Amino acid sequence: MKNRITRRKALAITAAGSGMLLCPGVKTAEAWSLKKTWGEDFLTPWSPDPNRKRDLKPGGSHIRLCCGVYGLHYEKGKSIGEKVEKIRKKGYTAAEASDEWNEAADSDIRELQAALKQHDVLFYTLHLALNNIHPDHEERKKNLKRVAQMVETADRLGLSFVVSHTGSCDPSPVKPHRDNWTKETWETSVKSIRQILKDTAGSKVNLGIEAVNFCNINNPRAHVQFRQDVGDPRVKVTLDPTNMMNPSVYYRSTELIEECFALLGEDIMYAHAKDVILSPEMLPVIKWMIPGTGTMDYETYLVQLSRMKKPRVLMLEFLPEEQYPQAKQFIEETAAKVGVKIYK
Repeated sequence: MKNRITRRKALAITAAGSGMLLCPGVKTAEAWSLKKTWGEDFLTPWSPDPNRKRDLKPGGSHIRLCCGVYGLHYEKGKSIGEKVEKIRKKGYTAAEASDEWNEAADSDIRELQAALKQHDVLFYTLHLALNNIHPDHEERKKNLKRVAQMVETADRLGLSFVVSHTGSCDPSPVKPHRDNWTKETWETSVKSIRQILKDTAGSKVNLGIEAVNFCNINNPRAHVQFRQDVGDPRVKVTLDPTNMMNPSVYYRSTELIEECFALLGEDIMYAHAKDVILSPEMLPVIKWMIPGTGTMDYETYLVQLSRMKKPRVLMLEFLPEEQYPQAKQFIEETAAKVGVKIYK
């Protein structure tokens, strides 16, 4: 990873707190953090820096778009070619699936590869939301085994990575629990991912760990520390800044996004697209929204993705099917505005 941050830098940044986000491209340890925000000694600084200027110079890599409702899920006896063709006709050039491809015959995979080539669609990953630190040890073992099997399936399909999560102390992989951020839970998360990697030793398929707001990987610094603690280069990142949202960064998404790319760089396998709003009630509630209707800085997000050495996929997710055209149009118009190429 370019300008890889050291353990010392990561720990220093973590200690600085949520009001100290990183400047991209700065190489010295002393300059990683922004200057302190006014009032930081007595306020929780949610306001963005009014003097901050965005760097919106695009890079040369294009972005492929994927849609959460048009996946390449394997269904025995169903036409694979028709699935791929539908994705292309909807205007998307990439797709992902779950782990059901482990049931596919070699002939099915050949049919898939032919259809992908014919319609110029990229099949890039398998994604399975399982709780890798499930509180029930038997369930946890089943989940770890299934993720390992997903890696083996990805090998058969010729994919470079799969998506997984650390999980929660609640039986659900994404729900909050008071112990999710303890040292013991962190160590359990590290141990679980190490087990998956051990069980799939020799594979070139990476694990793109995705952040989840209520779990222990919920900010870019946690991604850095987790990769270091697991100690395996196959641990990568599925980037989702929305899954890192909390009130302290709600108005500071530009800084959050730049911090993600500064710290995680080429270890970002692909990215997710959605937006958030903070409810107007007294107690803050963050709700997912259509991209462009919240506070996520998509100009910065798309520019940063275009600066990756190789093209990446951006997946629009968690919307009703009828809202995806609006989301897609917003992404395409924003990309055109800042000079980023969306692959057609």
